[in-house]
Amino acid sequence: MLKDQNEIREKENHRVFKQLLNTFIQTEQEEFTKVDNKETYAQNVKIIPKIFYNEFTKQLKVEFKIGEKPSYKIKNLPEFYERMLTKQVYQYGSRLNLVHQEESFEKQSIPILKFLLKYSEIMKYNNEVANGYNYYIKNFTPDNILISNTGLDDFFDSLEGEEVLFQKGEKEKTIHFLAKEPNIIFNVKQIENKFKLLCNIDVFSYELLQGKEYLYILFPDAIYRCSTQFQLTTLKLLDVLRKNYTNEIIMDETELTSFFAMIAPKMQKQIITQEIDVAIKERCIPKKLGIKIYLDYDINNNITAEVKFCYGEQEINPFMQQKNNIARNIVGENEALNQFINTGFLLDKNNGRLVLNNEDNIYSFLSEEIDDYMKKYEVLATESFRKKQIHSFQMKSIGIKVENHLLQIDLSQIGIDLSDLSEMMQKYQLKKKFHRLKDGSYIKLEENETMQFLEELSVNLDLNYNSLKDGIITLPSYRSLYLDKMLKALKNVEIKTDKTYQTMVDKLKENQNTNEIELPENMNAQMRIYQKIGYQWLKMLDQYQFGGILADDMGLRKNFTNVNGYTIIC
Repeated sequence: MLKDQNEIREKENHRVFKQLLNTFIQTEQEEFTKVDNKETYAQNVKIIPKIFYNEFTKQLKVEFKIGEKPSYKIKNLPEFYERMLTKQVYQYGSRLNLVHQEESFEKQSIPILKFLLKYSEIMKYNNEVANGYNYYIKNFTPDNILISNTGLDDFFDSLEGEEVLFQKGEKEKTIHFLAKEPNIIFNVKQIENKFKLLCNIDVFSYELLQGKEYLYILFPDAIYRCSTQFQLTTLKLLDVLRKNYTNEIIMDETELTSFFAMIAPKMQKQIITQEIDVAIKERCIPKKLGIKIYLDYDINNNITAEVKFCYGEQEINPFMQQKNNIARNIVGENEALNQFINTGFLLDKNNGRLVLNNEDNIYSFLSEEIDDYMKKYEVLATESFRKKQIHSFQMKSIGIKVENHLLQIDLSQIGIDLSDLSEMMQKYQLKKKFHRLKDGSYIKLEENETMQFLEELSVNLDLNYNSLKDGIITLPSYRSLYLDKMLKALKNVEIKTDKTYQTMVDKLKENQNTNEIELPENMNAQMRIYQKIGYQWLKMLDQYQFGGILADDMGLRKNFTNVNGYTIIC
């Protein structure tokens, strides 16, 4: 009975192993067949998208074919995605046997393939969810992708520069995907004492398509990706024409002047004025706008800015009532004034100027923004303004000497009024960017070697700069080595030391090993090692008149031994 059970178990084990072996043999045969029949599979396969535009819903949808002469429509995009996921071999027709992998497609089709797979995956998982909740969720149509706002940006990216099949109603044609604005020109013509603004396109010949990041303009032969500036200028002008069902606008001379002051400066390259009399151009079209800025400080150390808009020889203060009969570039003037507002300038109406009175804004203006102003405008400054700039605080020299066994640090040549130092240090510790001196100028505190040195003195040597008198700091002489290490880190600073200090530091460096100090010959005691070290340490302190106390807290019974004037705890 037992023998029969063992035989059955062995046969079962053999059957399972044989199944395992056959599985791997079959896999190897399939791989071999793939390699052996590689030439039978299609290569450099083309993906052909076709766009359908619904004039009523203003929506785009896209279908896809693969192959070329003949081509085959992809009838089920989620199934195509599955085949690509598993690298499945599928026969689309007698002439297209395809291994579903990226390498099977032509290079030019790869971007649109990736778009197709991205949105087919979304479609697949949405439809799977919908199958369980049909009442609530609508299935996607499996043979096309409806282009959403986000999808439009992706779709355009995948086809930029390409020519694509496009169907609108019953008409089919090809359109180009162009990442630029269409060439739309506005011509201003003079007709007696009136002026006509005309556009070079039919204002009803295009449609607008909104992507997530971009706006697109669809013409019969192309789809263009538009910049924000194009939307705010050209498309706004076209929209006015469309809403009024016209291709032209009639203006008198006053209106023409306003047109060139408010609208034309934003789109100068698109405005043609060749058919206007020279005399009218002189009156209506602004000369080139130049901007002058005069900078100074007032009695409160606030920055003042007098602004002048210059047209040829004529200068205009925008904050004062002035009579002038010249055409002005209102757009350019407003752009400049907005920059002042963004910087933080306020209007001083009584004096016809702008004032910057916030310290943070002043520092930001002087350290960063003024460069942009100088690039754009003609900036003129008084001598007072030039003096009150941002300075990089750099200590010039520092003096060190020993007097009455104390270190004296001379900071009198630090380069600033010492009464400012305490407040500067407080701001530096709070990570402030600057300190404003009493004369109105600024000290940059960031990445400042001198401030870092003073901070280390303050923190590590327990200094209080409030009590600093005559620029002299007094320290115990045992701080010499630490101070010497800090001084060596300073760059571009003249360090003046007296002979006593330098001798003391040199000897300290030479005699850091206290083992060289021998015990007194007349000492009548057997000292432990730690007691010898304690004595040697005290002796070294005495040599440099540092002073010190040696004690322990071990809780042991102690004997006191006097050695040459030193009390040794035993």
